[in-house]
Amino acid sequence: MPKEKRTIERDCMECDQTIEITLYEDDTYEGGHYFGEFTVPDEDSEAEYEKTAEWEGHDVVKWTGEEDSYEYWECDDCFSSRLAD
Repeated sequence: MPKEKRTIERDCMECDQTIEITLYEDDTYEGGHYFGEFTVPDEDSEAEYEKTAEWEGHDVVKWTGEEDSYEYWECDDCFSSRLAD
C-alpha cells in the first residue's frame, strides 16, 4: 500500500532557495534537511531585555516581548557543501 504524502515548500536558510519537501504519514520526509525550530526576539514588539541575574561578571538577560518562530531547513547542495568542509 503506498504511503500517504503531502508536499510543502520551505526556504533554505543558507541560500534562500525554495525546497520542495515531501512529508509522509509515518513522519518521514524527502527533499531537504531539517534541523528544528528556533525563536528570535521580535524587535518590533514593544519590549526589552530584562536583567535576570549575573554570572561570572556578565548580565543574564531575558527578552520580555514577543518572539518569531522559524524552521531551519537546508537544501541538498548547502548540506552537502558543509559536509565536504
